[in-house]
Amino acid sequence: MGILKFKKANCKNCYKCIRNCPVKAIEVKNHQAQIIERDCILCGNCMVVCPQNAKEVRNDVLTIKNLIREGKQVIASIAPSYISNYNVTQFSQFANVLRKLGFSNAFETAEGAYIVKSEYENLIKNHWKNIIISSCCPTVVKLVQKHYPEAIKYLAPVISPVQAHSKLLKSNIKDAIVVFIGPCISKKEECGSGEEYNDITITFEELDIWINEEGLKFEDNINIDKNTYVSRLFPITGGILNTMNKSSEYRYIAIDGLDSCIETLKEIINNNLDNCFIEMSACSGSCINGPASSHNKALRISSMNKVESIALNECNPTDFDLKYSIDTSRRITDEQVVVQSPSDREISSILRKMGKNSIEDELNCGTCGYSTCREKAIAVILGKAEISMCLPYMKEKAESFSDKIISVTPNAILTVDTNLKVQQINKSACDIFEIQNSRDIIGFSVSRILDEFDFIKVISKEENVANENVYLPEYGKFVKQNFIYDKNSGIVICIMKDITKLKLKREKLIKEKTLRAEITDKIVEKHMCIVHEIASLLGETAAETQVALTDLKEAILMEEEDYD
Repeated sequence: MGILKFKKANCKNCYKCIRNCPVKAIEVKNHQAQIIERDCILCGNCMVVCPQNAKEVRNDVLTIKNLIREGKQVIASIAPSYISNYNVTQFSQFANVLRKLGFSNAFETAEGAYIVKSEYENLIKNHWKNIIISSCCPTVVKLVQKHYPEAIKYLAPVISPVQAHSKLLKSNIKDAIVVFIGPCISKKEECGSGEEYNDITITFEELDIWINEEGLKFEDNINIDKNTYVSRLFPITGGILNTMNKSSEYRYIAIDGLDSCIETLKEIINNNLDNCFIEMSACSGSCINGPASSHNKALRISSMNKVESIALNECNPTDFDLKYSIDTSRRITDEQVVVQSPSDREISSILRKMGKNSIEDELNCGTCGYSTCREKAIAVILGKAEISMCLPYMKEKAESFSDKIISVTPNAILTVDTNLKVQQINKSACDIFEIQNSRDIIGFSVSRILDEFDFIKVISKEENVANENVYLPEYGKFVKQNFIYDKNSGIVICIMKDITKLKLKREKLIKEKTLRAEITDKIVEKHMCIVHEIASLLGETAAETQVALTDLKEAILMEEEDYD
């Protein structure tokens, strides 16, 4: 199809699209969501709920512009829900804007609705089946074809209003290229499904952009069209039924919203219903609440009122008076792709890998997008999901890993919230603060074990503090503190390294060095005294020797003189 796809860069693994996909036609590979086209029914739910604008719908506006430039006979078929999507009160206002965009002409798809409702009346008149399901909504048709083929036999074998209108226009206008404009994404899949059907589909959302680009506005219409046609009721819940001449042989039921449609189809398949004509619309509220509606769309009740204002005349209800000779029949085929169901052993194996070792472990929280853990395990086996999509399991795994790191680290770790309440404390911290059990402090004020001023300072200044040496006299501990403030979570993380032994060892070493230095000074001083004494002694001895030698010398000299 290539009609709906994901923008990979925008996908953020929120799994909201899977949660809201009624047929789980989305798979996740390498943390990126992708459409499974074989299962997709183009309901557009994933596009509507995506918070990251990660979904992209095929846009054919440029193709239409090129056809208009080439001078082609481009005719617009406008869904009757236009009245609830734009600030207009009648069709002529809307048609005038389309002509300014270059369309040759514009007509109401409600004309095709008139043809279809007439065919439904014939089916009822001929009691075609004991249960008849309307075939106007292409998403409902795809839902039955792909996922509930047992109910195909109850789908009315009648083409949709868009297809009927396109056939009618092409039979009346030579070389017409029909463009359907409405709030529906699945109508794009109907394009080109037959030469007599519409050639191109664009949504009201896409038309909005085009109108704004051209700077066009809807003008008040002087020539007020007061005609009302009940077939214009088709876009509201129960609208199809309210256009038909009903037979007492059938009960008439209007169902909207895919959950209700699926539930009803199961009822039909289980033979719990009989003699019913069932109008089914995929969108809650029907077409006035289509997934690609205009940004200016009125709220639901206002939308219903606007639709009824151009469809009903209580005094004299009227409808289109069309003469047609087109073939309205269709053959609806089984498009289900049967996939072999995994064995219980395979499912149990995946459940164990997801940390689901017992029934009690299966939370069935739906965070991954699947209703149950077992359903998610099957999706993993089929290649549609990844084990990492189980957020409770991944959270538990991350917390377990984190707790192991925190518990084995020699550093003391303490987390405190902005209310100064202890949120987490590890064993090393408990040892420092002489706490027997972490439960004795978690949830209580940090002031029970530490001065809260440091935490207040970090929170108020929103600044981290690194490598601050502190002495805790009440515990006789020296610690090196680091404060980290996470503003987003409102948590202060205090990491403390017990440096008491290192501090005491250093002090002991300093004392030993000081003592040795003192001993060295005493030794040096004593040695200096000895040196001085030796020097003194040496000095006296030298003097005495010198005197003695001098006296000896003089004595000898005196002896020599005597000899002379």
